[in-house]
Amino acid sequence: RDGMVNGEGAGVIVLEAREHAERRGATIRGVLAATAARCEPRARRDGLTGSSLRKAIRAVCEAAGLAPGDVGHVNAHGVSTVDMDRAEAQAIAAELGDVPVTAPKSFFGHMGAGGGAVELAASILGLERGLVPPTLNYHVPDPECPVNVVHGEPLAGRPATAVKVNLCSTGQAAAVAIRAE
Repeated sequence: RDGMVNGEGAGVIVLEAREHAERRGATIRGVLAATAARCEPRARRDGLTGSSLRKAIRAVCEAAGLAPGDVGHVNAHGVSTVDMDRAEAQAIAAELGDVPVTAPKSFFGHMGAGGGAVELAASILGLERGLVPPTLNYHVPDPECPVNVVHGEPLAGRPATAVKVNLCSTGQAAAVAIRAE
């Protein structure tokens, strides 16, 4: 891993009440179980520790009623920079243990504000198929990134839930819990 690769794109996730979706005959691809956002106010001055991400993961799991073993995979922010990846991986491992982790950004680069929706769509489609999408170009594990990165092939046989996380170097973090329909 040698740094962030920029990408370009955007995605849209349609959120609506189940009753409305059913009335109009929509295909329901997933359920938004919970959201959470936290901030690490000293990150800009002291460097990112990942505490905001830990708190966001903990909050989203509590709100969704998910224990660590209930989470099928984490869809990581995964910008491929040493400091950000380490802070993120350590936060994920601290809150969720050895949960499988995927980084869809590895396929299309960092799309900035549009990336979160596109990455979330990758997990929704994966859950619909019973698979965790793999991470592209993952070859050498970093011992300071203690996560179970899905690579090579999609992973089957996991619970049909995911936590999507996003994190920025100035300390803001967000987490979304989803489950298959």
